[in-house]
Amino acid sequence: MKSGLYIAAAMIVAGLLANIVLGDPGYVALRFAGRLIEMSAITFGLVLIAAYFAVRLLIKLITARRSWKAAQEARRHERARRSFAQGILELSEGNWETAENTLTRNVREAENPAAHYLTAARAADLQGASQRRDEWLARALEVSGDRRAPALIMQAEVLLKHKQLQAALATLEQLEATKEQNARGLLLLARAYRQMGDWQKLQALEPRLRSTRGIPASMVDETVAQVHLDRLKDAGNKCDLNELRAAWKETSRSLAKHPEIVVTYARASMACGDHEAAEAALRDCINKQWNEGAVLAYGELETDEPLKTLDRAEAWLPEHGDDAALLFTCAQLATRAELYGKARSFLETSIAIRPRLEAYQLLANLMEQLGERERSLKALNDALAFAVGRKANLPKIRARRWQERRQSDRRRS
Repeated sequence: MKSGLYIAAAMIVAGLLANIVLGDPGYVALRFAGRLIEMSAITFGLVLIAAYFAVRLLIKLITARRSWKAAQEARRHERARRSFAQGILELSEGNWETAENTLTRNVREAENPAAHYLTAARAADLQGASQRRDEWLARALEVSGDRRAPALIMQAEVLLKHKQLQAALATLEQLEATKEQNARGLLLLARAYRQMGDWQKLQALEPRLRSTRGIPASMVDETVAQVHLDRLKDAGNKCDLNELRAAWKETSRSLAKHPEIVVTYARASMACGDHEAAEAALRDCINKQWNEGAVLAYGELETDEPLKTLDRAEAWLPEHGDDAALLFTCAQLATRAELYGKARSFLETSIAIRPRLEAYQLLANLMEQLGERERSLKALNDALAFAVGRKANLPKIRARRWQERRQSDRRRS
């Protein structure tokens, strides 16, 4: 409908112009190089139109080669983009070998070949092809130009994944030198320091972690807490009391109130032979915040005055008398205080409230040492049933029938 209206309007306008031109075709005179060129206005208009199209044709002829090259390059880039998209899909589907081939097929024609090489390195790593993975990472670094951070970060991730700590640290130091360090790189650097046990560098890195955009404060708090946990555990494993005390002294007050850190410190103190310090830390923690892990750790204490330690644990019973963990802890401390009847009572009550394998084991050992072998075997059977989840459904064996079958088997043999 609209096209018909346009055609009608164009015909009307053309008719009006034709009447005007036929009545007066106009006159145009041009003087050029001493010559006078005369023509009608219609002819001049046609000449201008012809000149316009001639110039356009000439420009196209001049730029034809350049346009052809641009079109070819655009087609190559489009082909590389399709290969990259297809490779990502294949990688997501788990077709890692196919994805690696697809990603590197048209990599020379890609606008950003580093992206192809990095994704191909990921595919190779998922296949366990470390040699090809390193080759793709090296090529990604070659073509990265000034932007080397993505390739260096991925290389550091892979090295940390395979426990190559020194190589990962060297890669992250390269990243530091490029001034392209970002949140991900800092987190990897913190992870490398932690796995290497370099607590001083890790603590020095804390201000940068807190000031870097993109790293949540909760993640930094968790990292810092893990630093102190690892340091306390390391001192306990080495039974180095001086190092343990230094690590505990450098732990902030807020972290020193965290039950997990207190329990770690207490167990490390026990490993170093300082049970009194462990008892004080655990008792203070439990009094301020009831925590099952701290209660269970309290039962591992071997202080010089076991009766006093037991009395302190029993002081929590009025408020937590139905706590199975506390009852188990009291049983352990009663055993060390040589109050075996009380220990047995605590164990049986703890198991009745909430069974645990450690309680069954302690009860079995206690009965064994007290000469009650049948009760010891019963405790072990109950522990096995608890671990399996059910008791074995064994029919009752009749002694006479069993003896008759045994004699019959002997005669046959």
